Order: sequence, then structure tokens, then C-alpha cells
Amino acid sequence: MKKNRMSLAILLVIILTTVHPLVPEEKAIAIEKGGSLQLTILHTNDVHAHLENTPYLHTAIKEVREKEKEILLLDAGDVFSGTLFFNQYLGQADAEFMNNIGYDAMTLGNHEFDKGSKVLADFIKSLSFPVVSSNVDVRADRYLAPLMKDRISDSAEGGSIYPAIIHSVKGVKVGIIGLTTEDTVFLSKPNEKIVFEDAEKKVRNEIAQLQQKGVHHIILLSHLGLSRDKQLAQDVKGIDIIIGGHSHSKLTSPLVYNLKSEPTIIVQANEYGKFLGEVDAVFSKEGVLTSWNAGLIDVLAKDKKGNNIFRPDPWALERLSQLKEPIEELKSTFIGSASVPLNGNRHDVRTKETNLGNLITDAMLEKANRYAPTQAAFQNGGGIRNSIEAGDITLGDVLEVLPFGNSIVTLELTGEEILQALEHSVSKVDEEAGQFLQVSGISFHFNPERPAGERIMDVKVQGENLDTAKSYRVAVNAFLADGGDGFTMFREAKESGRVSELYLNLYELVSEYLTSHSPNSPEVEGRIVEEG
Repeated sequence: MKKNRMSLAILLVIILTTVHPLVPEEKAIAIEKGGSLQLTILHTNDVHAHLENTPYLHTAIKEVREKEKEILLLDAGDVFSGTLFFNQYLGQADAEFMNNIGYDAMTLGNHEFDKGSKVLADFIKSLSFPVVSSNVDVRADRYLAPLMKDRISDSAEGGSIYPAIIHSVKGVKVGIIGLTTEDTVFLSKPNEKIVFEDAEKKVRNEIAQLQQKGVHHIILLSHLGLSRDKQLAQDVKGIDIIIGGHSHSKLTSPLVYNLKSEPTIIVQANEYGKFLGEVDAVFSKEGVLTSWNAGLIDVLAKDKKGNNIFRPDPWALERLSQLKEPIEELKSTFIGSASVPLNGNRHDVRTKETNLGNLITDAMLEKANRYAPTQAAFQNGGGIRNSIEAGDITLGDVLEVLPFGNSIVTLELTGEEILQALEHSVSKVDEEAGQFLQVSGISFHFNPERPAGERIMDVKVQGENLDTAKSYRVAVNAFLADGGDGFTMFREAKESGRVSELYLNLYELVSEYLTSHSPNSPEVEGRIVEEG
């Protein structure tokens, strides 16, 4: 009987993983009935304070709840940073919306640490639901330690952090584990006393503890990124569903592993609350996935007339309008214009030269030269968060592009250190990592087909070949100067005293540049050339 049931499961996987992504007009339901648990999960990730999409997201959630009363609503991290809503409210507005719609749990993303422990603690204390993160040890942090519960709980409280929780759904115990990328150490600004432990080791430990408690339906909220999730799905037994984040992946159908034994599926819902992920899963009595249907609901989808298919939730729309009032005047401040669109597309700024990357680094270089002769400027692509359309540019537009409040510094770097930085910049270009550098005053070629660390060629600074023994002054943002995105050579230069603090905010100097050079028309000039 078990063999027949597994054969049916295999057939269903073949059918279901070819189903079109879930859309508002139709939802393919092809779930095996009669399992011990039929579970519906709704999920989001990497919303990054894009509250403008919340009214539509809330409507989509409510419509699913009308059909299936008992569901789980989960978030895989990075609620923080990315819009003026976060600049203004530091996560409190996000907490209000999440509480109102009734999330059951979330894990911590790396950006949750952007503003320090107190801001994060204030956010968590505002939540009506628990946070799960098994590999983040905050016991030595004065603000977060009081919120940490060093145990698995079957009665988890809002405003607290747990390594894992047990949630009862339809009378069945479901375990929910959280993981946060260990790279948070250099991707954000966590307190040095916070320890980011090995994710795989910790998830194995939590699975074992849950199983000892008789829990065999296990969901992982993972803010590790898709490549790491794939590794966990293949290497760690006991995970049924991985709800991912961090890589902003748009998985219109689930990735399936271990199909012939105990299946593990991976889902992820892109970014910014534009999509609501939905998983409909059936488990056997032993807690093994036997069938599933998973996809994305496009909450911003429009009909043939261009109208939103989902009507905005009235409460969320009204509250959003109230929250907008204090920032509308700021957003509307005119600072200049552009005669061409300024490209800050996430994929582009992390893989190639863009005209917006050129403009930002040109602004840095121009400003730094007013203080001392500076030869080059670097800006990590991960710090560029939006594009700007051609036409009038407001301060709000700039803040959407550069929301992290970074200042700039200059570093004295050897040519060898610059070469190391450029190699690091392109070492993960295939993953669209945020460490990819936009540059000014410098040009280079790279070949992504070569091994990491051997990809850079033909480096020129101010039109002359890079001299690895020579010293150069380079403007970078403070995040990079602190070793952010893994640029240890920058941190070492700073710690050795080869740094000058300019006490200039990046968005302010870019705004000044836009004003003084208006109308702006930056181009892609061949500063970064991909070969191969």
C-alpha cells in the first residue's frame, strides 16, 4: 500500500510542478485527499518595507483564508530597509501591518540588523507573533537578550525569539525552524556580541529535538538564499518544506528533492510583497509529503483594462495613507532632472556597469576630490535599491535608491589591494551578490568563466595601468570601509589608520551632484567589460 501511495505521489509531482503559477483568475488544486494533514501555507520574504503593496497583499491573504480557515502565514526575513517608510518608522509600520493581517511567525533577515540591536528589539517587541532563528545567538546583546527564549516552545509568545516553535494546525503539530545567513556579519551591522552560528549544524539539532517531541511535519524559514537552501534540501533529512528568502528568487513552482524517499520542496516568493507564495500540501500519517501544489499569487496583477484584480484592503489602504503624510513633503522636494532613465535594476547593478552606478560613484569621486586628490570610487551594487525614471528627480527618488544612510570615507589602498577588491567584486557575479562594485575613475575587464580570484584583467586607474605597488586614494561608503560584503581589505586599511572620514551622507552628496549637473545624462562607458 505504501509503495502504491508513493507511486501516486511521484505522478502528482510530475503533474503539479508543471502547473502554471497561481494567479488571481485561477488556482490549480490537485491535492491528494485523505492524508493525515492537509496544510495551506502562505508566505512572503524580502518585503523590505515596500508597504505600498500591502493593501493588495492583505486582500489576497484574506481571500485564501475565506477558502481555507486554518492556514499558516509566514515570512522568511528582510522586513527592514529599502523605502522611506523604513527611514521614517524604523520597522514599526511594518509590524503594525503584519500584526493586523495575522502572521504566525517570521525569521530574521540580515537587513533586520541594519539599524542596530535597539531598533530590532523595538520591532520584535511590537510583534504579536514569534520570531524564529535557531543560529543567531543574541544572549550577549543587551537589547535582544531579554527577548531570547532558548528553547522550543509549543505555546510561543509574540515579541520573543525562539530557535524553533511548534504550531498546532488541525490538531497536528507542525515544527517551524528559523535560519539567518551567517554572512550577516559583513552584510549588515550587527552588534559584535551577536554570534551567527553554522546554519546546517543548528537546523540538524532543531530537527532532532522536534522529532524527539513527536513532531514530524517540519517547515524551515530560511534566510540563507536559494543556493544554500538547495544544499540543505539534499543534505539534511527531516525538512519537508523550505520557505526561502535572501536571494529574492521568483519560484513559480517548487523545487523538489528526495522524491523517491522523503520529499523536500523549496519555495520562495520573489520580493517587495509583489507576490504571495502559497503551498497546499498533504502529509502521510508519518509526516511524509505525499502531494503538493505550490506557486505564486501576483497580488499586483491587472485585468485586460489595466485595473488591479485584487481590490486594496480598506483598512490597510487607509492606514497607508496616514503613514504617508509625514514623508510626502520630503519625497516631493525637487533636486534635479535626468534626460535618460537611471538604471538601478537589481540584476544589472550586481552584474554589470550601469549608468546609475556611474552617476553615484562619479558623485562620490567629485566630492572626495574637494578634500584631497582621490583617484577612484567604489559603490557596492547591493546598496543601490531602485531605478529613477527620466524627468524630474525628487529627494524621495534618491532615498529610494540609497536608503541605508551610509556616509563616505576615503581609504589609502595599494594597487594590489584594489586588485583584490575587484576580484572579490566579481567572485560571485553568477549569484548576483551585492558585493559587485560600480566604479568611477577606474576600468577593468573580467571573465566569469575563469576561477574566482583569477577573473580580472586590464585594470586602469585614471587611464593608466594599475600599479600594484603604488598607493591610491579611493572613496567608498562606510559599509564597505567596515568590511561589508566581505571586503576585508578595506577594513584592514581602515583599521591600520589609512582612512579619512569625510562626514558626508551618500544620499546627500548624490542629491547635490544631481542638482549641480542637471539635467543628468550618464552613460555606460565601458568601465566594466565582461569577456568570455
